[in-house]
Amino acid sequence: MADSPQNYCVVITRPEAQAAIWHEQLQTLGFNCARLNLLEISPVVDDDKIRAIKNKILDFDLYQKVIFVSQNAVEYGMDWLEDYWPQLPMGIDYFAVGATTAKKLASYGVAVQDLAVSASGGMTSEDLLSAEHLQDVDGEKILIFRGCGGRGHLAEELRKRGAWVDYCELYERGLPMAAREQLGQLLAATGSSAAQIVLSLHSGESLHNLVGLLAQLPSTQQERACAWMHNNLLLVPSQRIVEAAQVAGFKRIICAENATDNAMTAALLNYCRTQECILLQD
Repeated sequence: MADSPQNYCVVITRPEAQAAIWHEQLQTLGFNCARLNLLEISPVVDDDKIRAIKNKILDFDLYQKVIFVSQNAVEYGMDWLEDYWPQLPMGIDYFAVGATTAKKLASYGVAVQDLAVSASGGMTSEDLLSAEHLQDVDGEKILIFRGCGGRGHLAEELRKRGAWVDYCELYERGLPMAAREQLGQLLAATGSSAAQIVLSLHSGESLHNLVGLLAQLPSTQQERACAWMHNNLLLVPSQRIVEAAQVAGFKRIICAENATDNAMTAALLNYCRTQECILLQD
């Protein structure tokens, strides 16, 4: 039986810069929204890390292929490149993880060589590895723009194909100082609400930060907070995060095709129509 978006409150956990447009889209459709910022992005400040970035940027013309893993990687990476390469060198193929990242690159006048999408609509690192122009890379040098300490799967697979892969790690990810207070306020505001809570998580790191945040709460609040989280709906963009959420104890999960605003919204609307989600057993 179809349900109205007005009966749901979507908790948006992305950084403010990425959250604003989706927040507006959801409200236009009739969803209620709340904020819980679980991820903070900041540029690296360590001298050694800055020196490592500069060295990669100065050698940028030595790479045959360049991959940007996120919008943040595009913003920070292009800022560096514009300082040292007013005109980008010729002969480099550009790739992006996901349509949103590719669109961000396009705003800088950079077109991607290949945007791989899986049969299910996925746009993850795993999907990018299926791109035609990333199959025969033996002996090529590839640079990946990303945050510090990201997943290593993409580089590992490209190295298996014979490529030389370097990282240019541009930013740090962390849990915002205000997150604990925001969680307390959210629990107080929604604990007695009649609206069905949908907690949206766009990344495995946001899930990790949420679990860590719950562990920091006083013991008198942890049981109530965990029950609140686990009894409500969780919205995620990939099967990988579904599996991680299952380990964390979540029971009712909506899985979108990818992390784009449109895909996440489509998954929400589909749940409103069908009431179908992944039900995980104890």
